[in-house]
Amino acid sequence: MITVITQECNEISQKLYDTAMDSIQTCQLECSCGHCGCLVGHGGYTRYVKTSMGKIPLAIRRVQCSLCNATHALLLSGIVPYSQVPLSDHAAIASSYENGMDGMEVMDTNPELSPSQVFYILSLYIRFWRQRLLSERLPLSPVHALTQPCIRLFGRQFMQIKNTRNLLFAPPT
Repeated sequence: MITVITQECNEISQKLYDTAMDSIQTCQLECSCGHCGCLVGHGGYTRYVKTSMGKIPLAIRRVQCSLCNATHALLLSGIVPYSQVPLSDHAAIASSYENGMDGMEVMDTNPELSPSQVFYILSLYIRFWRQRLLSERLPLSPVHALTQPCIRLFGRQFMQIKNTRNLLFAPPT
């Protein structure tokens, strides 16, 4: 997968996703095989994200390398791969734990979350991510600043559990 760095000032939506993807030329993206300019559109799939506005569907775009045939999903930096919960909520639950609370107050801002999801996210943070962040002295805030160092250091988006390689694309400014 390829994570595209975006400004985290807006709630995730199809419009935000499409705007970010439309601003990228696929020739700018690098494949996991190390080649640039070889990725072409390869369909997509629907993915759901639980936001304060409800559970919203996102049409995620995929690209395929014409050299090695690898396929990659294009994700916004506010999305945690393999999770329906946005990155901001993952970080809010982890921050809650670090402040001596249990993370359940995050459900007040995102009614789509269930207590079992909060508990699951919290347990993953404690087991897999807390020590990694501490060892690299990475703060949980601001949340949008976690993506680049986590992908650079660990090859994954913050709170990404599956060991699928995640490449980073920072659009030119």
